[in-house]
Amino acid sequence: MVNLKLWKNKYSLSSNLILITFLIGIINLFFYDYESTQEFVVLIAILIMRYVLFILIKRRFEWSKYLLVLIILRSIYRLWVVMGEVDASPVTKINLVLQLVMSVLAFAILFIFPKIKEWMSERRKYTAPGSISRTAELN
Repeated sequence: MVNLKLWKNKYSLSSNLILITFLIGIINLFFYDYESTQEFVVLIAILIMRYVLFILIKRRFEWSKYLLVLIILRSIYRLWVVMGEVDASPVTKINLVLQLVMSVLAFAILFIFPKIKEWMSERRKYTAPGSISRTAELN
């Protein structure tokens, strides 16, 4: 059985995962060779979005899931672009994979796992805990 205390702190756990992706993004600033100033500015904007997302999740804003989805889509795009570059640092590639995995995990902890748990509890309501005894049927 999953520890219920973990699920009560889902916002804290998810926000910490997003904070880690923010820190990984700062590390990537030093390992990735930017081709233009525009690319650097976009990366800074994404880092700011990650930090804002960390705060929003920590404060339990329900609509933060939309920003989280945007961050995940951006991570997928960025991973696809960087994986195609031959001269990109392996550290950058690994960091981008870590960012994507942690972002998806944060989304799952916040929105997917609770829905599965709710679905399972709803399902248990409709299944009988045991069969009816024969003596109860006769009375």
